[in-house]
Amino acid sequence: MNLNTFLERGGFKVLAVARLGSCSYSLVLYIINCIVARIDELISSAAELSILLGVTERQVKLALDELTDSNIISVSNKHGKTLVIKMNLDPGKWKNLRSSPEPKKRILGDAKNLHSLIPQKNIGSKSSPINVSISSEEALLFPNKIQKEKKNIGEEKDVEVKKIVENFAKYHGNKMDLKKEENFANLLLENHPFDQIIALIDFFSKEIPSLSMLVGAWFHYMNKYREETSDIDDLNAFRKKHEGFDEKIRSLASFELKKIQKEKKSITADEELLLHILIRHEQPRKQLYWALKARDRYPSLHLFLDKAKNSVELN
Repeated sequence: MNLNTFLERGGFKVLAVARLGSCSYSLVLYIINCIVARIDELISSAAELSILLGVTERQVKLALDELTDSNIISVSNKHGKTLVIKMNLDPGKWKNLRSSPEPKKRILGDAKNLHSLIPQKNIGSKSSPINVSISSEEALLFPNKIQKEKKNIGEEKDVEVKKIVENFAKYHGNKMDLKKEENFANLLLENHPFDQIIALIDFFSKEIPSLSMLVGAWFHYMNKYREETSDIDDLNAFRKKHEGFDEKIRSLASFELKKIQKEKKSITADEELLLHILIRHEQPRKQLYWALKARDRYPSLHLFLDKAKNSVELN
């Protein structure tokens, strides 16, 4: 069973009401992400998964036990601590889904039984039977709705394919085999987000002679794209951080000047001029740096200068 069938059979809906632990949900989503990337078997260890998911190794082991008990995943050992994890994409074969957060109060259910899809307010208490008017198969499938969604998804995908081919044609219009490129555009959309595809085509431009090459060497281009844009991202983050420092100095200087004026303190002309410069200058951090070098000229502002220095990075 593939991921499309899993979606059609309401797999995510069953997960949503399965009441798994938070670590179990994290692990399931991580495995599904691997499946989207065409990795059907995840080979890892509890220690490695604990780092990836940001939880303790004990929590990972409990999650693995919970998911295997529910038949959502199968786990086999390979070379000692190495685990081979595979997800069962047939939600109809899952079991023990109506569990409470307390392990001792598990209530057994089954994905084929509609009652396992209906949350209860009090897990441990007795409850009266719930009358339902639809079958378990209808609860999982909703055929009419899915047919409508399939139609909308198909139309949206056709539009995206057209946009990808049009975007690619800006650089290779005279050499394109339209039908062939549409097929590869479809293949790209099955595995990768539309925005990423457009970004790579625009960024590499004539370096990608055909969409088939992009399909075959996706990870190469994606890694190269990240490497070449990381410097830009770092520079933007650096600029934003130091713009924040500049604004902080302006605010501190403005507050200090208002405080002096309100309390009618006596300061020298140089001290007043320094505060005005820090408030209005395009690069107040540089002005603060030189003011600290000549702080003897500003005896009334020593506390202010120390506060400003401790609030920002001057190097």
